[in-house]
Amino acid sequence: MHNSCRLTQCAAALLLAFSFNASAQTAPRQFDIPAGELKTAIDAYAQQSGIQLVYKVEEVRGLSAGAVKGAMAPEAALALLLKGTSLQIKRDQSDAVVIFRSKSEPVDTGAKNAAAEPESGELQVVTVTAQKRPESAQSVPISMTTMSSRTIERFRISSLQDVSRLTPGLLVSQFSQNSPTVAIRGANNTFSQMGVSKPVAVVIDDVFIPRNSAANFELFDLDSIAVLKGPQGTLFGRNVTGGAIVMTTRKPSLDSRNLESRISLGNYSARHWDGLASVPLGDAAAFKISASLRKRAGIGRDRLTGAPTDDIDSKNVRTQLLLAASPGFEALLSADIGKDDSGGRTLSSVAAGADGDRRTAETGVLQGFERSISGASAKLSWQTGVGELLSISALRKSNSSEDFSGVGANFKFLTAGAQSVTSDRDDVSTFSQEFRYTSPKYARFNFITGLYYLSEDGERALATRGLAAGTGVLGSSTLAEQGVKTRSVAVFVDGVLNITPQLDLALGARYTRDRKIADLVRTDFVVASRSFTAQGLRASWNEVTPRAALTWRPVDNAMAYVSVSKGFTAGGFNTDATTMAALTTPFNPETVKNMELGFKSQWLSNRLRLNASFFNMAYRDKQEFVNNSLTGILSIINASEATIKGAEVELAYKPWPWLNLAFNYGHLDTVYDRFVVGNINYTGNPLASSPKDKASLAADVSLPTAYGHVFGTISHAWTDTYNTGAANDPNLQIPGYALTNLTAGIEALDRRWKLTAWIKNANDTDYILTRSTQVVRAEYLGDPRTYGLTLAYKF
Repeated sequence: MHNSCRLTQCAAALLLAFSFNASAQTAPRQFDIPAGELKTAIDAYAQQSGIQLVYKVEEVRGLSAGAVKGAMAPEAALALLLKGTSLQIKRDQSDAVVIFRSKSEPVDTGAKNAAAEPESGELQVVTVTAQKRPESAQSVPISMTTMSSRTIERFRISSLQDVSRLTPGLLVSQFSQNSPTVAIRGANNTFSQMGVSKPVAVVIDDVFIPRNSAANFELFDLDSIAVLKGPQGTLFGRNVTGGAIVMTTRKPSLDSRNLESRISLGNYSARHWDGLASVPLGDAAAFKISASLRKRAGIGRDRLTGAPTDDIDSKNVRTQLLLAASPGFEALLSADIGKDDSGGRTLSSVAAGADGDRRTAETGVLQGFERSISGASAKLSWQTGVGELLSISALRKSNSSEDFSGVGANFKFLTAGAQSVTSDRDDVSTFSQEFRYTSPKYARFNFITGLYYLSEDGERALATRGLAAGTGVLGSSTLAEQGVKTRSVAVFVDGVLNITPQLDLALGARYTRDRKIADLVRTDFVVASRSFTAQGLRASWNEVTPRAALTWRPVDNAMAYVSVSKGFTAGGFNTDATTMAALTTPFNPETVKNMELGFKSQWLSNRLRLNASFFNMAYRDKQEFVNNSLTGILSIINASEATIKGAEVELAYKPWPWLNLAFNYGHLDTVYDRFVVGNINYTGNPLASSPKDKASLAADVSLPTAYGHVFGTISHAWTDTYNTGAANDPNLQIPGYALTNLTAGIEALDRRWKLTAWIKNANDTDYILTRSTQVVRAEYLGDPRTYGLTLAYKF
């Protein structure tokens, strides 16, 4: 049998050598394909060689490939990938390379044996598109944290807050359901005004989500998550000064049917169902539909109204149609819709009216949150002999409304001031179009270039009432009807020059032009003289954001890099302004320059991974929301200069095939170098939402037994103390906290079913998401201990 396999491999290699054209096809190309799953490896080969491959998924499922790196002929690279697999190749009439198994070789298409493959002895490598082409995360000179579909499932990653727990440098919190805070390395803002841009991008399937109110959604049916840190303004959309969270969903399969269902039951009457169906439609089309339904009773309540708070009612559906009607062409058409409802947040007073229970609110007003999100996109890809042409068209729409009390106590408990009650509604529509050309990976260089366009139309109605202390008499009532139209165009190019086999130089730049047109009708129903209207306010900004990265690979599976990059977040108008002067004066863009030194490495036959980065980010004109003490007006201003320094370490170790261990750590040292507003001076204060230290430990165990695969995970995440405002007010300080999550379960030998017991926040830590000092001190806590059972089945 051994000799037979050798003969088969030799025959395959000879056939491969004669099958390729002897001209451009055999010219050496630069390859960088990590060891791992064969399907992932040959997909990366197709991208890097520019050669169209045809294969059946069931014939490569469960097979592994060794690493292929360096300059070599495409046929030699493919021979290395297929070595030891008994797979053969031939060319079809369209000149595509067909990978197939000889009819004399058994093909196991049953889910039982294919799924029962033993755990690999190597660490899993995630394929990312951080540089807009499929690459191993370990080969990209960008600091990032990646999560595979296995990690997402095993550690029950269902929200951006879950991602944050295991990611150094990422902090996800929220003031309310409509206003999440997403900070990478301290880069963030807490603005909710219409038309204001965010410095952290959320991207799903290459589509940019511009509003944070539409970005914090249920995470399901995902193939991978990558958190890119530092400015990504060259390749990722717009306004990305802090970083990007890039999510990729699972694509429909042209070759196999996939039916999955998962149901969870937990405390607080929690019910959660996920389902997926992916089916081929002939030889050139496939369809997928996935859905998620989630409900949970309130974990808090308003003791004055009796209404539940922090409950969940979420419904989400995503569909995809994959078309591959001709060789080299692929179309992925996607559509999704989601709806969320809840009774709002539990903002609990720790002063006036407090009852000592941190899970009750004392606002005495009916709160509520509703949101609907929908979208459609078309991703068209043409693989040609001279590279890939890509078109991504996307429509996104979101509507959200939230009613809440900005003050943590009802008016009857107040002795001064007033209780502010807010109704916040927004309606946002976006259209984006990207055209991209990706060259083949030539022996000495490769590059990407493209055009990007975004059109965003947003409307917001912000109504605020002030109820006088003690009496509840209406003391103020205003309505701000905001409208902002944003148009953004950009052209970008990014390339890699292979100076030597060990040394690469990446160079890129993006030119962006943003234009905003703002309208505001502000009505004061109590003091009519304070009403005003402004329409057609216009401003535009443009910026060039370059990047350069020098990468050195002294040995296999190890690289060091030094990079310099620049990010840009557009300016805008403060459409919450209470005076005409504060509205008509736009705030300026902010920019940040990032210098970074890092290394990525894998050791012990890819069982040990050590990555680290050291960075220095210099802000100019950082955007901040402050109360001007001289005018008494809340304004968005530019805080001159700020510096963020830090380091991040990610360590993963797989001592045995059944055990994965991980340790992540991030350190931040942030400071406002100059920040003077009126007669207040925040110079020397740390930046908001930037904990000095953040760390996590995680273990993932999977042991085969005679009865099934016994598995379990444990993760322990610690976040240091930080402040939520630039003033460094001790009343707005978030104390450090640690959270522990656990899972344990059993999976059938054929992997068809799985039963999991899980606990989140096992130590039942009371940790604070945000504090409020509006009239009274109040706090909003994260979820308490939750637990339950999940049954998953693959049909």
